[in-house]
Amino acid sequence: MKLPVFLLISAVVSCVHQAGTPSLNADATGCLSAIARRVTAVPLETNATCRIDMPEKVVCAGNRVFVLCNEMIYSFNRSGKFMGTISLDSDARIHDYTIHPQWKQVIVLDNFRRIHYYTFDGVKQKQDDLRAPTDGHALQHIAYYSHSLWFTFERLSSENVFENGLLRFGLADRSVEYISLPDVDLGRSSLHRHFASEFAVAENIPYIYSPCADRAHILRDTLYLLSRGQFDDRSRSEAPFRIYPVRIDDRYLIASYRENVAEESNFLFVFDRKSRTAFNMNGLHDDFFETGAVTDLQPLDPGGSEYYFYKTGKDTLKSFPERGEQDNPVLFLVNLS
Repeated sequence: MKLPVFLLISAVVSCVHQAGTPSLNADATGCLSAIARRVTAVPLETNATCRIDMPEKVVCAGNRVFVLCNEMIYSFNRSGKFMGTISLDSDARIHDYTIHPQWKQVIVLDNFRRIHYYTFDGVKQKQDDLRAPTDGHALQHIAYYSHSLWFTFERLSSENVFENGLLRFGLADRSVEYISLPDVDLGRSSLHRHFASEFAVAENIPYIYSPCADRAHILRDTLYLLSRGQFDDRSRSEAPFRIYPVRIDDRYLIASYRENVAEESNFLFVFDRKSRTAFNMNGLHDDFFETGAVTDLQPLDPGGSEYYFYKTGKDTLKSFPERGEQDNPVLFLVNLS
């Protein structure tokens, strides 16, 4: 029997000040300040060569902010000034990208399973071809961690069942390693994963994040994992690369899903492990810049040390009255409490 999330736990937080204590109110929506100590706005510059409607992925490195949109990577500084673009030549399309912060490289995965290396200024340096070792694999997402590139992938097994896995590509020796991805124990038959898995790291321990397709399960699964210490037992597991339905922070557990248009399936789930509070999945009110409800939080790096959301048009008018409907989005970088 599926229990509705909002009846499973009466823990929806009312708007509070940063230093205040959350009060429980089953009818209120939580404020962003309940989980964030600081939010920084980056109003992205708009010009003839830089038009962004909906950022598909944002990554920060030093003073650079990179944004993927319409198969183009746009580069800005932390003030929002436009710095340049990265795009692929020939018939290749950008599928995903990551950042090597030490080498100051933008590493791009194309739709042909090739890897392209660029400087932060968009100068191409080299290319690797992963087509042969990944025949039959659909590479989904790319991440950089510990001198390796990590790719989540999907493939059709001999039993005609789609399987998820992880591929590690060593940058030093160009080695390729395949790693199986077992579901974490949720006390039920299946994780019901419907969204592409992503590589993530918590306390220097890698894991895989894949949000649950059924929002009614998220709180139940989170409480089950907490009650059995499965977030804290990762380092002692024989299978460290397990799939979790939430992103793991030392205090917060976060899961979100957002389509291009508003749908009932969209959600933002935040669970505060310190206060054991679950926030309303319809979003958190932005009490920093008064842009309305924050319905999506995405990490800026695999470790989830900083998150972001974006707003456009009328949502930004209160804090940025000079921006019009056709201007690029304003990015908001969120540091959790």
